[in-house]
Amino acid sequence: MNTRTCYIAINGIRNNPGDAEGWTDRFVTWINTRLPDGVVAEKFEYACSTLLRRLRQRQRADEISKKVGYYRRAGYRLVLVGHSNGCDLIARVLEACGAEIDAAHLIAPAADEEDFAEAIREGLIRRIHIYGSRNDGALRFAAATRPLISWLGLGYGSLGLRGREFAALFPEVVQDHSDDSCGHSTWLQRGPQFEALMQAISRNDLADHRIPYTTTVQGEEWRPGDVV
Repeated sequence: MNTRTCYIAINGIRNNPGDAEGWTDRFVTWINTRLPDGVVAEKFEYACSTLLRRLRQRQRADEISKKVGYYRRAGYRLVLVGHSNGCDLIARVLEACGAEIDAAHLIAPAADEEDFAEAIREGLIRRIHIYGSRNDGALRFAAATRPLISWLGLGYGSLGLRGREFAALFPEVVQDHSDDSCGHSTWLQRGPQFEALMQAISRNDLADHRIPYTTTVQGEEWRPGDVV
């Protein structure tokens, strides 16, 4: 069984790639220092404003697809982790890469259900995990305004509001981990919230594909789900 896994973290809009304390940087450090040999993390960062995100969306997806290809050819299984618009990019990568993606973890996904539904129907992904909230203010605003601006090619999806319903449609592929106490970026807040998210991602991925977690923390054996 292949035990090598690469996680690729993809940010959303209004992100500063130069911020060394951004969530993608913390994500990479957490994976690379807390999980065992053979499990690595990468990041794909970009900067764009709210209204201009579609201008280079396809190009960004192509760049991520190339990164996926490098790791796939080296024998890694690929897990994509996106926040907000990063989840829309994951949908576009799935279209380009097909079954090369083993799993996707979608955090507050500003993406369309139909894009992922089509990928599932075509067998392009093995597992999808959704971390959403019915009280995500940014996605509720996106859902309310999209009918007004979609004709301009603007607007965002709001899958994060309907994670439970989407999981019910595809129970063999989609698992919902929504928490209605969270807002759009609550999951990524430094401290206990981010720690809980990272442990959930590693625990859920372990259930998808058994990896021998033999790493230690502070001299004691550590497994996903342990409180550190």
